[in-house]
Amino acid sequence: MHGGAGATTLAHVLAPAADSSRRWPGVFERESPFVVLVARETIAGLTRAHDLLRQHHFGFGGPSEVIGLVTVAARPGRIPPEIRRYREVVGSLAGPMWQVPWYEEWTLVEPEQLPTWSPGDPMPEKKRKIDPLEEVPLEVRELGTDIVAVVREKLDASSSFDEEEP
Repeated sequence: MHGGAGATTLAHVLAPAADSSRRWPGVFERESPFVVLVARETIAGLTRAHDLLRQHHFGFGGPSEVIGLVTVAARPGRIPPEIRRYREVVGSLAGPMWQVPWYEEWTLVEPEQLPTWSPGDPMPEKKRKIDPLEEVPLEVRELGTDIVAVVREKLDASSSFDEEEP
């Protein structure tokens, strides 16, 4: 969505995802119309997300459908209150909202060197300390599972609607 947001990293780590390279997808045949916007938790990142959500709400997003917003921590530690409040405002336009915490280790390697999660991968039995360069963190696995569930709901609803038409 904006340079440095984390979309390329998440597109690698979450196997069913793809980075649409800052354009609205769904234009080409067989291209998924579903969009999860990704923004870094900074005023600039959230402002870009806000601008894109307004653009989409006014019909300038083509056939795409925004199914949520992922915000990515800009630094370790607590989120400043100003960022947290603005994130809530922007998130109210996006539907479901998820947050990816700071992983220092992820800043030290290229996205291709990170582990990958796929739907159906088993969830860890309990929270435990992991190496985020060797295993996808639980929060990111849960994010992937949630996004896949939202897409499935949308597809099920659309196929139910198609079956009802004469």
